[in-house]
Amino acid sequence: MVSRARLIPRWWTATVLTVLVLATLVALVVALAADGALAWSGVSMLVAFCGLLVAAISALARPRRRREPEITADGTRIFRAPMLTVAGLLVAWWTLLVTAALWAYLALTDFSSLESPGFSLLTIVGALASLPDLVRLATGRLHRWTLELGPTTLSYRGYRTDVAVHCRDVRGAAIQQRNPAGVRIDMRAGADDIVLPITAFAVPAEQLVEEIHRARKAASTR
Repeated sequence: MVSRARLIPRWWTATVLTVLVLATLVALVVALAADGALAWSGVSMLVAFCGLLVAAISALARPRRRREPEITADGTRIFRAPMLTVAGLLVAWWTLLVTAALWAYLALTDFSSLESPGFSLLTIVGALASLPDLVRLATGRLHRWTLELGPTTLSYRGYRTDVAVHCRDVRGAAIQQRNPAGVRIDMRAGADDIVLPITAFAVPAEQLVEEIHRARKAASTR
C-alpha cells in the first residue's frame, strides 16, 4: 500500500532531479573538455552529482510502501534509511571533498584556469566547514537514520541526533507536513519532540505513526 499523504510535492521532486541532471551533464562536459587537474575535478564532480542524483531519487522519488521492518530476538522493530540514500550521500560528500582539494590546488597554482572562481571558492569553504562532520563520521558519531521500537524504549539516530526514550514517555505521534515533512513524536513532561524526516525512510509516514502508537501501548501494559 502506498502512502496516502504526499509529503514531498511532485514539483519539488521534479525540480531537484532536473537541477541534478543538468549539473551532472555540466560535470561530464568539464571532464571531457578540460585537461590536467581541471579534468580530474570534472570527473570527481561527475561522480559527486551522480551520487547526489541516486540519493535524491531514493529519498524523494521512491514509492513508499508498507514493509515489514527488521525484527530482533527481543522483538525490537527497526526501520533504517535505505542504503541507496546513505551511500549516494556519502559518495557525493567524499568526491566533493576531492573536488574542493583539486580546486584549492588550482587556486594556488593557476587561479586563471578556474572556470567559475566564485563557485570554486564556495565549494572549498563548504568542504572545510564539513571537516568536523568527517571526524564525527570516523568516530561513529554521525548516524544512519534509524528508528528502533523496543519492548520498553524508543530510540532514534539520524545524522547528529542520537536519542533514546522510554515508550511510556511518548504521548503520541502524528504526520508533520513541513519543516521537515515526516513524523513528529510528541513527548511528555516538556521534553523536546522528536521529528523523523520522511525522506530518510522507505516506508510511509502512516506506518511509522502506527508503529510508534503500537510500541507505546505495548509498553504501557508492561
